[in-house]
Amino acid sequence: MTFITRNSIHCTYSVAVLAIIALQPQTATAATLSNGWNYAIDSFSDGVTGDKIGGGEFEFYGIAIKETSDTAFIAINSNLSLAGYADPLAQRGNINYGDLFFNFSGQNFKTANANGSLFGIRFAGGNDSSVATTGVYSNVTAKNVSQINSGFTNISQFNDRVLSAGGTPSMGDLAATDPYFEQTGNLTVLNSIATGTKVGEINLLTPATLSVLGLNFAQFNAVGSQTIGFSFNKSSMPSGNYIANFFAECANDAIAIKGSFEQGSAEPVPEPATIFGTLAGFGILGIGGAKRKIKRKIA
Repeated sequence: MTFITRNSIHCTYSVAVLAIIALQPQTATAATLSNGWNYAIDSFSDGVTGDKIGGGEFEFYGIAIKETSDTAFIAINSNLSLAGYADPLAQRGNINYGDLFFNFSGQNFKTANANGSLFGIRFAGGNDSSVATTGVYSNVTAKNVSQINSGFTNISQFNDRVLSAGGTPSMGDLAATDPYFEQTGNLTVLNSIATGTKVGEINLLTPATLSVLGLNFAQFNAVGSQTIGFSFNKSSMPSGNYIANFFAECANDAIAIKGSFEQGSAEPVPEPATIFGTLAGFGILGIGGAKRKIKRKIA
């Protein structure tokens, strides 16, 4: 005869709960730091790809930002490649990432846009941005391109679609309904650079380079098929607190992150090319030395 004690029931329950927790997205809140990277993790069930909600081509999992004394590194984890998504209903037959916006003004996005006080980064060379090349831009105004990409009219429409299918809409460090963005109205998703002055270049980074720099989305169970990264000189942007965000060109998912830049404040680290030169000297790629212990600070 098998006897079930209170302790055995408790242990079984605890194991079951831990198993369930392990399968859930591990939320990164504002100022979640790990190995010098600031992470914002989005809902894993709000990317809209046709009739599929969650896990499809337009699922954005997270964004992370790391800074050194003179360089900012950006990493995106998602299922959308830089080549975009083929869609015959889109004006160009392809839907890509919108541009990445930085807002240091303390105003909501609509107001900052009206004042031309946004900064923007075009990192997807094949998207619908109105600026000529990839790079960092100041005095930016934004435009809507969801209409020409068979997308959502506004954020409220997107939220309703996700909720109706049992998904959970979110925007990383911001709630899905945060008033920072205009929620209703016609074509109010501003997801592409309309005008701006180029002030810097970006350098694309491989997943291997990002890993050497300490990036680890997997610690939050954010394991999309694509990890996209780039860096730029911090002198292209001011010091201070910011909200950064990007949408898909169709507005089928979006993510925002809160952070701050301080010029010359962080410890310098070797540039990626130097890191890989050192590793190559040891004949090892990605395992050059002892891994630094992960430290987290949650604000």
